[in-house]
Amino acid sequence: MTSDLIFWAVVTFVTPLLIAILPLFKFHISERTLHLMLGLSAGILGGVTFVDILPEAFNLATEMALPSVYISFGIALGFFILLVVERYFLSTEQAHGGRFHIHETTIDPRHGPIGISALTIHGFIDGFVIPISFLAGAAVGATVTLAVAIHQIPDSFAGLSLALSTTKKKSKIFLYALITAIDTPIGIIFGAIVTGISNIVIPLGLGIAAGTFIYVSASDLVPELQHSSRSPLVVLSMVGGFLLVVAISLFLPQA
Repeated sequence: MTSDLIFWAVVTFVTPLLIAILPLFKFHISERTLHLMLGLSAGILGGVTFVDILPEAFNLATEMALPSVYISFGIALGFFILLVVERYFLSTEQAHGGRFHIHETTIDPRHGPIGISALTIHGFIDGFVIPISFLAGAAVGATVTLAVAIHQIPDSFAGLSLALSTTKKKSKIFLYALITAIDTPIGIIFGAIVTGISNIVIPLGLGIAAGTFIYVSASDLVPELQHSSRSPLVVLSMVGGFLLVVAISLFLPQA
């Protein structure tokens, strides 16, 4: 498992940095494309939660003779952690469903450190659940990690958008990109340390993962459905993301 964690730590570190250099190539992502990405991401996170994480969490709780409320507490904890983070750290008129869109307007520079802090906490939690999910099973670990990796793409665009919208200094933009690049690998390391202490944290950690994924899936999707464009393609992308997880879960070995 160690080699898998190292690989995904590198992937989750490099992805935000690669996206941060896109402006150098005059790359532009449209609002329509971002909506579809968020829909796909929401569907994937929802699928991973209900198809893989929750069944495995409750199974492990049963094997360890833990009450089911133990998992429920983890779900609530994960949900409310992100609710508080996004409510008090991303509460600006430029935030859309807890995500910043790519745009050319400038917003209050004070929102830069605040927003980056929120995205960093989010990325840390994403990393934290990766080693826990691998201990729950190879298939669960693979699908959860894939979901985190795919979801990191729109999150990286969010960090880039926030940086470009709050500062013109290249050094600060790079710093923001670096911070959002190291958060998930740090979370992976912390998760590996915690799981090494006691197996009892695994079902709780899976519950926390489920709670954060449920929150992110809902906060990404609901605003997109309420957006003025209300494109039916967003719903289709969400369904596609969910079905992708189902397919992966069916074909991956359950060892």
